[in-house]
Amino acid sequence: MSTTTSAGTPRTMRALVLHGPQDLRFETRDAPVAEPGEVLVEIGSVGVCGSDKHFYLEGRASSEIVTEPLVLGHEFGGRIVQAGSEADAALVGRRVSVEPLMPDPRSPEARRGSYNLDPAQRFFGVPGTDGALQQYLRVPVQNAFVIPDSVSDDAAAMVETISVSLNGIRKAGVAAGSRILITGGGPIGLFAAQLAFLHGASRVVLVEPQDERRATAASYGCEVASDLADVDERFDAVVECTGVGVVRHDSCLKVAPGGKAIFIGVGAQDASIPMPAIIEREVSVQGVMRYAFTWPTVIEALAAGRIDADSLVSRALPFDRAIEAWTVPLATEVKTMIRVNG
Repeated sequence: MSTTTSAGTPRTMRALVLHGPQDLRFETRDAPVAEPGEVLVEIGSVGVCGSDKHFYLEGRASSEIVTEPLVLGHEFGGRIVQAGSEADAALVGRRVSVEPLMPDPRSPEARRGSYNLDPAQRFFGVPGTDGALQQYLRVPVQNAFVIPDSVSDDAAAMVETISVSLNGIRKAGVAAGSRILITGGGPIGLFAAQLAFLHGASRVVLVEPQDERRATAASYGCEVASDLADVDERFDAVVECTGVGVVRHDSCLKVAPGGKAIFIGVGAQDASIPMPAIIEREVSVQGVMRYAFTWPTVIEALAAGRIDADSLVSRALPFDRAIEAWTVPLATEVKTMIRVNG
């Protein structure tokens, strides 16, 4: 049993550490202490992302490669239990959602407002920076956004996921009357569908082979299809969320002249796209790298009930059973949450 410090936080804590492909281990570590400009967060819910699964199965996700032990977890929130100097002591006790992206504020990208493109950024839960699958984590105070009681711990963790979708919908230029095609009905695609309607889309078609996910999309007002080949029309924008090569390629064929192809799903390192369709229709191709300046907007939408997050939770695991998120697949999974201190 761990002892506590004079501030009431434990001296030690449990962490779930990835040592290599398919090698997750619980370990006991010293609990951190908030440094100047930081707050210490008692972790609440942590969402399991597709990139977390790639790290576990393959030891890498996109260009990020695990070369030393790593604590995963970049979708998270919790409760502030300690404030370092230069942080407002009144924050102690407040529930927060944490933005995991930490840019260098002096970088040219950050100075022009695109801090998500800073090549030197740090990011909780990717190689180089331990994430939230531990009981306590110290974070920069500017990355901790207070949430109201109406926003659940699970929804607080999903602000990160929603932010990715919001970035994609903004880049798609969705406005009143837009016709949008979304490929993939995982969390990113389902949040993108909700956000497309919030931004004024008149039609949203979502392609997803899994029955339950299609039913969820239909409940939002989407038209649904199980196969992209069954969609025989063109759209103002396509938001591709699968990363599957053939889907990425064929989705470009569904973009109307002058429209946009927005790629969120990463998939393979190299990809093929149909250049005649891109060139002859002047289709704009845009990648989505995380997000910037989204947390207040998403939290406000969640608090107002304009975004449904909680119903996308397929299962919630206690920390003791966290490894099951990787080792026990769930056929109908949309989002698995791990409740670290719950």
